[in-house]
Amino acid sequence: MPVTKVVGSVDVNDVQPEVERPAAPVLRLVTPPPDEGPSFEEVYRRHYARMVRVALMLTGSNEAAEDIVQEAYVQLYGRFDRLGDAPGYLYRTVVNGCRSRHRHQRVVVRFQHLFAPAPVAPSETDETWAALARLSPRRRAAVVLRYYADLPLAEVAEILDCKLGTLKSMLHRALDDLKGVVGE
Repeated sequence: MPVTKVVGSVDVNDVQPEVERPAAPVLRLVTPPPDEGPSFEEVYRRHYARMVRVALMLTGSNEAAEDIVQEAYVQLYGRFDRLGDAPGYLYRTVVNGCRSRHRHQRVVVRFQHLFAPAPVAPSETDETWAALARLSPRRRAAVVLRYYADLPLAEVAEILDCKLGTLKSMLHRALDDLKGVVGE
């Protein structure tokens, strides 16, 4: 019990008990006692390269493999003191991470066409744009919406606010004009 210096007289009823404060969090390194097995650092040194090779074989990308393995070690760190088989946990986490990446890649590929136009060689783009630029704005819009955006005729007619027959005629004339330009 700490010794305090009393200055003046103090009434026992005026003294308030000390408020208990929560203890500061204790930070500790994840190191097992000497006979309990390898430390986290030893597991990292011993298995990192092998885990990256496994992830590389599963993903085909060195960058993705390193990211997946790094995430696996982050997850391992939080559970290291409760696990008996750290390498087994790492393998399972790396394989699951690779599976998750493959699922994500399938979704990206499936919807990629919605976000990025198909790559076109620069010379084709210039030639195509030059040919389209010679068309009237209305015919150009009809051609782009029908053949580049691949919209159905009815939808293009609705967008351009014209009848279906008018759109077909407009497209036919635009294609004739383009044949003349491209044929030159």
